Order: sequence, then C-alpha cells, then structure tokens
Amino acid sequence: MGRRIWYSLLGGAVYRRLGAEAAGAYAAFLAVALASGVIVAVAVAVATSHGLLAIAAAWPSLPDFSVSGGQLVLPPGVAQPVRITVGGAVIVLDAKADTAGDPLGNAAAGVLLTGREMLLRTGAAAGGDRLIPLSAFGAFPLTKASMGNLIDRLAGVGVWLGAGASAVYAVLRDLVRAAVIGWVGLFAVRLLGRDPGWPQAWRVGLAAWTLPMVAEAARVAVPVPDWALWMVACTYAVYGCSFLSPP
Repeated sequence: MGRRIWYSLLGGAVYRRLGAEAAGAYAAFLAVALASGVIVAVAVAVATSHGLLAIAAAWPSLPDFSVSGGQLVLPPGVAQPVRITVGGAVIVLDAKADTAGDPLGNAAAGVLLTGREMLLRTGAAAGGDRLIPLSAFGAFPLTKASMGNLIDRLAGVGVWLGAGASAVYAVLRDLVRAAVIGWVGLFAVRLLGRDPGWPQAWRVGLAAWTLPMVAEAARVAVPVPDWALWMVACTYAVYGCSFLSPP
C-alpha cells in the first residue's frame, strides 16, 4: 500500500503501473482519503468545541429571555439590544439586528439572537459564521435555559458526532472527485486518439486525487485554494493517462 501511495504522489510514467493494478489500489486511496478526512474533521471539531465552550461560559450572564412566534421577549426593564462580552465571546440579543452585517464585530466566538434566526460564530477554523433559523431547534418557546443546555450538548458529544459524519462524507466526496478527475484524463487522451479504457483511467483518477487530499488536510495550517487542488489533479490525470497502455 505504501508503494502505491508513493506512486500516486509521484505522478507521471509510474501511473502506467497503477493503471495496470487492481488489487490494493482502492485500499491505498481509501487510506489517504480517510486519514485526510479525519484530520480535517478533528481540527474543525476542536475549533468548534472551543468556540461553543466560550459561548457557554458567557451564557449565564444573559438576562432571562424567551423566543416565541418570531418575537424575542426580555424581562421587564431590559431593553434591546443586549450585548454581553465574557472572555473572547460576545452574545447579542437584538430582534432588529441585521445578520448580513457584522453585529459580532471582531469577536472570535459569539451568538446573535433575533426573533427568527441565530448567527453562530465558533471561530474561523470552524468554518466561519453559521446562520440558523430558530425553527430548526424544534418546539417553541425557546428559553435561555433550553438554548444553554443545547449549546452545552453541542460543545461535548455533538461536535464529535458531527466530526464522524464529516469524515465519512469526505471519503465519499473524494471518491466522486476521483471519478471526475479520471474521466477528465480519459477524455483528454481520447482526443489524442487513444483509449486506455475506464478501469485504468479510474485508478489514475484515484491516484491523481491523492496529492490534493494531502494538501487539503494541510489546509488546516496552510491555506490552499480549491482551484489549485483541481489544477494539480487534472494535470496528474491527463499526464498519467497518456502513459497508459490500450486495454
């Protein structure tokens, strides 16, 4: 398996060997796909958990509130907007806030709650801001206590369940991407009057998407644009398919 992974990263003429192989070629790809998917999912889960824990620490400082029928209800004598800052987290209660703006400012983590939506920020490494309709939380009315309990659960088991689902999705997504890349390589060499056949092109597609998967995992620390990943994969696939032998 290690040799096949190394060949995948090298590209070029060694793809002739990968194209002729069947047993183990898929396992090598799946090993890299699973490893890269787990790395990214764990990094996002850790960042999300830290952001949610910061929000949970600030939550008790909020006044009691409820949300029902699209209305944000505060205790008598408490006017909107309510803005609480604890540590690096900011929580804003404001039914008239514009979620398209930047109501949380430069806060690393925070929540904006209107009568209909919640803007959730758990850090740039966790994927940026998420706009969630309050109807997604189920039964109304929502209260400070019920939403606080939900945030606590998400910060614990919730983020890790999400990480597992994200890793599985990443593997399936990479298989589809490899198929697309393999088709690109096959189509390119067919334009040159050659047809190595789909089984060989499929294995080349798997190999060609290996380096982009490694780079995608490295994006946790070093940003790499999506177009660069696809450009590298297409180059590997076209060049690799040009070395394949006819079936």
